[in-house]
Amino acid sequence: MATEAKVAYGREYLDEMFADFETEVVGDEGEGSMKSMEFFHDVFSKGAYGGRLIDVGSGSTIYQIISASRVFSEIVCSDYSKDARAEIEKWLRKDKTAFDWTDYFKYYIDLEGTSEKIKDREEKLRHAVKAVVHCDVLQPNPTLPLTYDPFDVVISSFCLEVASPDKESYAKAVTNVATLLKPGGTIVFETYIGATFAIIGGKRERLLPVDVDFVVQTFKAAGFSDIQTVYYPCPERAEYKVTDVKGMLFFTAKKK
Repeated sequence: MATEAKVAYGREYLDEMFADFETEVVGDEGEGSMKSMEFFHDVFSKGAYGGRLIDVGSGSTIYQIISASRVFSEIVCSDYSKDARAEIEKWLRKDKTAFDWTDYFKYYIDLEGTSEKIKDREEKLRHAVKAVVHCDVLQPNPTLPLTYDPFDVVISSFCLEVASPDKESYAKAVTNVATLLKPGGTIVFETYIGATFAIIGGKRERLLPVDVDFVVQTFKAAGFSDIQTVYYPCPERAEYKVTDVKGMLFFTAKKK
């Protein structure tokens, strides 16, 4: 039985959810699980991007910034969890106990259709990541005590529905995250739709259930426009193995 407790997004989380592509969560998420990575590839291979990027709510993962490493000279990873940040830092310094992301690098390189060597791409990402910092999206300055000049691009994946206890807090979090972005800059956003929980490591993590209209309208109210959405419904299932997610919403938007 899953227990109600705060999930530690450290190594145990990585081993359970990312050891290979065919993890149990895929059954609940359906095609959206792999489409998440394809979305990042599509965004950063087709748009005119570059400069500085911050990943808000990185967790302990780096898959979401592999594609971005081709075009950004400065990437900042951020998360609330010290354990999660420690896992990224271990990978950056080539610690022998760091999680192996080789298959994920290969997947992106195959999508890109290049002959780039995995080791070269790993070094490109290590060079681009300039910092791994604490982040709290519920604070007006999410990276406090650090203050950054606004970034060209913000990424945030499956973060706000975890961090926000209610819809009012979610709306404030969107406004707070927006302060990290330049006017005219782009946010690349991914979120669960309709999920109330996720079970990780035998622990039941409460999630804030949101629908597509609420998310889009919240971002519009926070000063975003040109919102380009992609939605993947999750498969109908008799029972939920990991999460009761109903769908996955991905989009890009411009800050006015």
